[in-house]
Amino acid sequence: MSEDERGYLQTHCNLQLPHLKLALLNAMTVCYKAKNLATAANFARWLLETNPTVESQAKLRRQVLQAAEKNLTYASQLNYDFKNLFVTCGATYVPIYRGQKDVSCPCCISRFVPSQEGKLCTVFDLAVVGADASRLLCSPSQI
Repeated sequence: MSEDERGYLQTHCNLQLPHLKLALLNAMTVCYKAKNLATAANFARWLLETNPTVESQAKLRRQVLQAAEKNLTYASQLNYDFKNLFVTCGATYVPIYRGQKDVSCPCCISRFVPSQEGKLCTVFDLAVVGADASRLLCSPSQI
């Protein structure tokens, strides 16, 4: 996955509004410059839904949206579907969409694509992905 595609994944995190706006603006800009105009239009629409308070920001987003809607193209294929919720694999950084198979780390509960099963968790380097473990138990009542 390229550095640009990792930026797109930021937009589906549960971020506070100011941080979400920055992530969306970055994703819109990167997509527009990369000639992925259809995706840039989606990010521009999403940004306009956040009710920008500065008129110059809203104007830029409307301009990107208008330019993109005239020519909805994809210069390169992205592994990204803005309509489908996903989590990000802790090792490969690819999206794992709802309904797809995944495995998790028994220690930190990070999610991974099935090809990472049996490998050391790349998040904390503490447990094997997909292993059966009960986590730390401090008292008999937790069993």
